[in-house]
Amino acid sequence: MCTIFHPADKVPDVRTSGPTLKLRERETHLNKPPVMTALEIRYGDLDPYGHVNNAVYLGFFETIRLAYWRTLANLAGFTDLEAGDVPGARYVIAETTVRFKASIFLEDTLYGAAGVTRVGNRSYTMDFELRTGESYESGSPVSEGTAAHVFFDPAKNTVQPRPYWFLPTVAKLEDRPETDFTPESF
Repeated sequence: MCTIFHPADKVPDVRTSGPTLKLRERETHLNKPPVMTALEIRYGDLDPYGHVNNAVYLGFFETIRLAYWRTLANLAGFTDLEAGDVPGARYVIAETTVRFKASIFLEDTLYGAAGVTRVGNRSYTMDFELRTGESYESGSPVSEGTAAHVFFDPAKNTVQPRPYWFLPTVAKLEDRPETDFTPESF
């Protein structure tokens, strides 16, 4: 499922509903993200109005997600990946939300960041933020999003439990205690 909102729409604030970080923690969570990356804006990303097409934002989120996973894999000591994923930790995306705050244009310098907000027995939730400006830290937010991921075994076509190493490695990368990520802490 993909939900895309326009800034003018009156939509529920997904940052404060459901099993995610508490509001105060969420507001500061991506101010000092564990993973951030510069993103390339291509001419083909633009729509007829001259700004980045809404569907491209999901591609930006995917680029950030892969940067997060590469950092996580390195921290956990994994060097061999399967189709970009850590063996035994493949996942599918169950839901994605994109909240638009401002347009992105070809001449903008774009940065993205990601962080994990919740880790369940078979899933995890990741937040994303896109900013334009001279750096991520000083940039202006242009979009934020959330994605729910479910660990999945493609060979068996079934949902699988999270890998034993996932929660402690995420907690180490995010520099937060493991209990901050569990559903019981919300």
